[in-house]
Amino acid sequence: MKNLKIFALGAITTICFSLTGCDYNSNNDGEPIILNVYNCAEYIDETVLDDFETYCLETFNEKVEVNYSTYETNEDMFNQIKAGGGQYDLVCPSDYMLQKLIMNDMLEPLDRQIENYDNFGSRYIKDTFDNIETTDSKNNVRKFREFSVPYMWGTMGFMYDPENIPLEAVSSWDVVWDVNYKNQTSLKDSVRDTYIVAALHVYKDELTLAKSLLDDGQYSIKQYNDKVTEIMNRCDDDTLDLIEKALKEAKNNIYEFEVDTGKTNIINGKYYVNLCWSGDAVYALDEADEIGFTLNYKVPEEGSNIWFDGWAMPKGANKKYAQELMNFLCDPKIASRNMNEVGYTSAIAGKDMWDLVLDWYDEGQSEDTIAYDLTYFFKDTNIEDEQGNKITSFIVYTSEPNRQLFAQYPDEQTIQRCAIMKDFGSQNDKVNEMWIKVKSNKVSWVIYVFLGVIIVGVVFFEVKKAYSRRARKNRNKNRIAH
Repeated sequence: MKNLKIFALGAITTICFSLTGCDYNSNNDGEPIILNVYNCAEYIDETVLDDFETYCLETFNEKVEVNYSTYETNEDMFNQIKAGGGQYDLVCPSDYMLQKLIMNDMLEPLDRQIENYDNFGSRYIKDTFDNIETTDSKNNVRKFREFSVPYMWGTMGFMYDPENIPLEAVSSWDVVWDVNYKNQTSLKDSVRDTYIVAALHVYKDELTLAKSLLDDGQYSIKQYNDKVTEIMNRCDDDTLDLIEKALKEAKNNIYEFEVDTGKTNIINGKYYVNLCWSGDAVYALDEADEIGFTLNYKVPEEGSNIWFDGWAMPKGANKKYAQELMNFLCDPKIASRNMNEVGYTSAIAGKDMWDLVLDWYDEGQSEDTIAYDLTYFFKDTNIEDEQGNKITSFIVYTSEPNRQLFAQYPDEQTIQRCAIMKDFGSQNDKVNEMWIKVKSNKVSWVIYVFLGVIIVGVVFFEVKKAYSRRARKNRNKNRIAH
């Protein structure tokens, strides 16, 4: 009976599709449409891609299969596209790499509205990301919004063990060079991120002066932010010499350069301070909480990088479905699933996202909690309360400063001292050469001289021994002859 029901259901479905013309559309050869998505590792809830395939079948009557692959760094992704190693329809570069792709005329422009982003994207993100400018290969001024929609965003700072490192220490990038914390810190094995730390350390006096001018009312917050931006992206030859020297000093003081091991090593107590992206901090703080170990997150006072990752289409992409996937990922329900999976902060600010934030962090107003204002991020997205009234002020009450909430949604004061990373342009090769010299383990010339003396000594000893052996042999021959 059970098998009969299944057979009958299958027959009915087949008849339905035959009568209504519901066969899915596909490529001319009858195969499904393949959409190649290239993203940073561990940076999406992959079940979302399965749901997108279902969405395409139900909405457009077309069978789309997402071929998903990952890369480790922005540079890996750029080199793969440039070398023609794969025809990708959608990639997710960071801001500086998006700039580089536009400058090299490697992206398709958007040719439709991304409605979910227009309706639910954070006003702050739109005001910031959309208006970032660069130039194309013909030196025309282009905006990021012409080529991309933002996916995730965040800051770079220190994840630290508050039981062993005071807040004051991680309030400055100088902790990396502080001999009092030798082998207790780490840096990223990434030239761009670690370069920023060194630049803000090398030119700290300039930032201190700018901060005093800001406090005295002689600088606007925009002027201060412009100063942070300029210093963070400064890459003239003299600066490169200073950065190289500073990083070589840091190399002798830190525990390691790492990309992904820091989250584990700090929990295991190998060191107490880890340079990290805010989303990695959230992940590690959650992991530490599960074993009863407390970690915090702090953006140093001098300033830092505020970064954006956005979806974009390489040349030759299937623009129809690449843009449809962009729109799908900007649906607040989908965006909240991705944010829940990866720990990074979505650019989307709809009601589903606000409900998620309240569910995660809000502890209710009491003497033990502080009010944390997220209005700058969630305003103007038409979020209503349970009574249908439009919400105009978005407050979370938390008892845990410098924890996950602060990592995912920095306050406005923190954002105002953070700047966007830019491509180094014509200095890229010199920056990479500098990084190679910093990372290389070349032995000092003194060591070479010492080894040379040893080698010469060994050779001299062996030659002398061979000469003595030959002399004895000759003496024995002479003795026998006589």
